[in-house]
Amino acid sequence: MANKGVDIYIGATSLTTALGNKRATLDGMHRGECGLRFSNRYAMYAGEVDVTLKEGYTRFESMLIAEIESVVQQSGITLMSGDTQLIISTTKGNVELLADDCENIAARAFLYTSAEAISDYFNAANRAIVISNACISGVSAFVVAREKLLRGECKHVIVAGGDALCEFITSGFASFKSISAQPCRPYDAARDGLTLGEAAGAVLLTTDYVKADAAHILLAGGAITNDANHISGPSRTGDGLYYAISEAMREAGVSSEDVGFVNTHGTATRYNDEMESKAVAWAQLDGKPLNSLKGHIGHTLAASGVVETILCVEQLKQGYIFGTMGFSASDTPHQLMVSATEQHFDKRCCVKSASGFGGCNAAIVLDMECRERGTVGDKRAWRVAAEYTLPHAEQPFAEFIRSEFKSLDQSNMKFYKMSDMCKALYVAVEQLLRIEDFGDVPPTRRAIILANRSASLDTDVAHQRIVNQHLAEGASPAVFVYTLANVAAGEMCIRHKIQGDNTFFIENTHSEMVHQQAQHLIESGRADAVICGWCDLLQESWNVDIKLYKNN
Repeated sequence: MANKGVDIYIGATSLTTALGNKRATLDGMHRGECGLRFSNRYAMYAGEVDVTLKEGYTRFESMLIAEIESVVQQSGITLMSGDTQLIISTTKGNVELLADDCENIAARAFLYTSAEAISDYFNAANRAIVISNACISGVSAFVVAREKLLRGECKHVIVAGGDALCEFITSGFASFKSISAQPCRPYDAARDGLTLGEAAGAVLLTTDYVKADAAHILLAGGAITNDANHISGPSRTGDGLYYAISEAMREAGVSSEDVGFVNTHGTATRYNDEMESKAVAWAQLDGKPLNSLKGHIGHTLAASGVVETILCVEQLKQGYIFGTMGFSASDTPHQLMVSATEQHFDKRCCVKSASGFGGCNAAIVLDMECRERGTVGDKRAWRVAAEYTLPHAEQPFAEFIRSEFKSLDQSNMKFYKMSDMCKALYVAVEQLLRIEDFGDVPPTRRAIILANRSASLDTDVAHQRIVNQHLAEGASPAVFVYTLANVAAGEMCIRHKIQGDNTFFIENTHSEMVHQQAQHLIESGRADAVICGWCDLLQESWNVDIKLYKNN
C-alpha cells in the first residue's frame, strides 16, 4: 500500500540535448536558440547530439551512462546499494544494430540486454527496470518510480531516459508524412509537423530530504491513461490526456488555481496540438502560461519526458518559462497562453504532460509548496478473476493464429492488419474476457499492464527489411506503427475501452513485477480491473500468459 505521507523529492539532474549539456541547453533556450539543423544523413531537420563513446558500449548506451554517471557523482548515491533502483525509459534503444544484419538479431538489440549492460557498468545491486511506452516512456517512468518510493520498496530511484536517431526511426516517422520541412513550430497556425531529436537525461528521485535539490521540488502526483481511440492518432476530444492531467493533479492535491505553468508534449503535428488544447482547457489550465520545448531540441522520443521534466524543474526555480520556439499565432480550438518569448508565473507548481502512439498519455505534477496531498482509503483486496495462456502449436504462427481467431466467430477485419504479437494478444484477451469480462467497471477504471523480452523486435525486423530496400515510396506506416511494443496494449485499449494505466515493461524473464504492479493498482484504488501478464513473440515463437485482476 502506498504511504501517502512520504515526500518524493527531485535530486540531482543531468541532460544532453542538441543544444549541449544542461547548462548549455538552459542558456540556449534563454537566448532563444534553436538546436535543430538540416541533417544530410537523414535529409531532414533534426536535433543531433555529439556523443563520446564509452569503450564496449553503443552510442545509445554511452549517452545514458554519461547522464547517470553525472547524477551519481553529484548526489553521492550509488547503484551498488540495494535501496537504489534504476529505471530506464527508451523507445528503441539500440535498434540501429538491425541495420547491419536484421536476419541475425544482435544480442544488444534487445532492450533488456542493453539495460543489463548499463547496470553492469555501475555494478548495480538491482536489475534495471525498463519501460518502453512510446513517447510517454519518460513520464511513465516517473509515475512508476514514484509509486515504488511511496510503497517503500527503495529510498532512491534514478530515472534515465534516452533515444538516439537512426534511419530506422527517421524513415518510420517520415512514412507518416509527419516531418516538418523546417524546424517545428508547436501550436503555430502554420505548423506542418514535428522535428526529431535525440537526447538523454537522468534524474534522482529520493525520499531523503538531505539528498534533495536545494529548491526541494516534489514529484507530487502522476497518472497514466489511454485514449482508447486510435493507435497512431490522438483522440479528437482530448479526454484521455485530460484524465491523466486531472488524476495527477488530484493526487498532488492541487487545483488549477495552484498551477503556475504547463509544459506539454507539443509536437507541432496538427492533431496533437489541437487535442492538447482541448485537454488543457478541460483541466481549466488554458489560462496558465504554457510552452513546448520541441522547437529548441526536437521531439526526443522516450528521452523527452525525462529531459523536459528536468527543464521544468529549472523553470520552476527561475520563475519564468522559456518561449515556444517558432510560435507566432495559434489556430488551436482553445486558445492557450503560448508565447515565443519568456513568460513569468507566480505559482511554484507545474504540470508536465506527454502523449504517444498506442493512445497513451501521462502527466506528472511538480510542486514547491507543502500541502495536503490526495489520499486513498484502506488497502483494497484483489482477486484473480480469470487467467488464460495462448496454446503452443507445431504449425506456423500464421496458420495457428488464423485458426484461433476463426474459433472466436468474429468478423473484425482489423485483426488481419495487426502485427503478429498484437494478433496473439488479441486472441488471448478475447478468451480471457470470455471467462470473466470487465462487467460494469468504467473505462477509466480499467488498466492493462504487460511485459515481454523482445519488445517489438519481430516487427522491427520487418520494418528494417523495408528500410534496407530504400524504396522510392519509403517505409510503410502500417508496419512502422507496430515497432512500438506498447501498441499491442493500445490495440486492446481500443477494442475493450481501457482508459486507465497501460504500461509496458521489458525484462529478460517473466518475473512477478507486472503482477505486483497490477495488484498495487487495485490496492491503491487506481483501478478496479487490470489485464496483466506476459506477451512475447519473436521469429515464430510465442508466449502469451495473462490474468484479469479485479477488486473484491
